[in-house]
Formats: sequence, structure tokens, C-alpha cells
Amino acid sequence: MTLRLIYDNYEKHYETGRTNQNKSRVLIAKKLAKTKMKRSTTNRFLANSLRTLCCIGALTACSAWATVITWQLNPTAANGDAGATSLNFTQSGYTITADGYDNVPGADTPHELYFKNLAASGGGSERGLGLVGTLDNELQTSGGTPSNYIQLDLRSILSQGFTGLQISVGSIQPGESFLLFGSNTQGTLGTQIGGAYGSTFDDQFVDITGNFQFISVAAGALDILPVALRGTITPVPEMSTLFPIVGLIAAVSCTHILRRRRAAQKTVSIV
Repeated sequence: MTLRLIYDNYEKHYETGRTNQNKSRVLIAKKLAKTKMKRSTTNRFLANSLRTLCCIGALTACSAWATVITWQLNPTAANGDAGATSLNFTQSGYTITADGYDNVPGADTPHELYFKNLAASGGGSERGLGLVGTLDNELQTSGGTPSNYIQLDLRSILSQGFTGLQISVGSIQPGESFLLFGSNTQGTLGTQIGGAYGSTFDDQFVDITGNFQFISVAAGALDILPVALRGTITPVPEMSTLFPIVGLIAAVSCTHILRRRRAAQKTVSIV
């Protein structure tokens, strides 16, 4: 009888031990499953964070899309002497310089600039930058050769990455035309680029071709008036704008990684 009781007690103890062991295994399995779930959640969080960072980078790049800047050569619609042979024109922080010259044998001589602003005449616009003392205060030609010209100094904007430069010229009535010249020497008319632009190009932007630091506008027939210059710039986005966002994502990511490691260490200690 005594042996029977001992055997029964042993069997109960054995079954209880097995039950507790099974419970421990189930508990460990649950904790491991939770740990895996946390890892999966952390991985998803990191993946989403990277996607978010990529989206932010894309939006930052979008904010740096190409921008067209236009320099009006009579920005205040003035009508009178400019009081100088050389003028700076600044738009959105970018500057070009216009200089007036007489096309003479030897070194070309500076000519005072003139702001012209009158009502349109004969189908041609009459607002732009001309010269003091010439007929209608416009650029003239003599025997097919330019008598004078206005030269635009592009060195500053070219060094800043401007491309796709175009120029607009007005006061081009039927029978009149303008010419473009390129040079890498200030005060020199340079080489003609393109052909003659007639009245159909009045106040219309035309492409400036070639690789020149100075572009000059001159009359090809009768008289004309330079109006504006424009070009395209693609600013480089400042990485400093991304630093706070990157820092925040990194901090949150590190926090999740530390929590995952602590959970894994607790699970190992239980096992």
C-alpha cells in the first residue's frame, strides 16, 4: 500500500513537471513570436522611414526644378537718359550688365544708354534699352554695318550655371531687322551668330547660340531696340534642409533597434 502511494505521488509529480515544462515552452514560444513580430514591425518601420526619406529627397529635388529668369532692360518703364554707359540689371539675385558702344575703327567707344518707353508703333513694341542721341534713341545701321550696339555681359550668370539663354528685341517694323554677335572680349562686337531677324520676331525671344561671354545686339536694317534677356537656372538644393529630418528618422530608428535588442536579450535569459 505504501509503495502504491509513493508511485502515485511520483506519477502526479512527474505529470505536474511535464505540464509546467510544457507551459514554459508555450510561454517561450509566445515570447519568441512576439520578438519576431517586433522585429518585423521594426523592419517595416525602417523600410517606411527609408521610403519617407526618399520622398523627402524627391520633393527637395522638385523644389530645385529649373527656373526661368527674365531680365527686363527697361524694368521701370522709364523714358529718358539712363545717365551711364553701363548698367547692371538684377533679377532674383542674378545680375547681368549692359554696355553701350559705337562701332568705330579701332577700339569701340562707350555710348550713353537710354531708357525708351513709348506707345507701340507700326506693329513694333517701343519699350526697351537704347542709346542717347541716335535716331529715335535706337540702335542704328549704316550701309548694312552696325553703327552702334548694346553688349550684354553674361559672365556672372554663366558662372552660376545658366543655360538656354534667349533675347528679345523690339521696335522692329516691316523692313527692319536685328543681328546678334558673340564675343569673349568686352567692348568688341565679335562674330555674328545666326541670321537677320525681321519684324516677325518683334518682342519675341530667340535663342542665343554659341559659347560666348558677351552677346551684342545690333541693327541689321534701320533701327531696333533691345527688350529683355532670359535664361534657365537649376539651383542645387541645400543639404542642410534635410539634416533635421534625417536626424529625427535616425533617432526614432535607433530607439526601435534598442528596444528590439532588449526584448531579444530578455527572451534569451528566459530560455
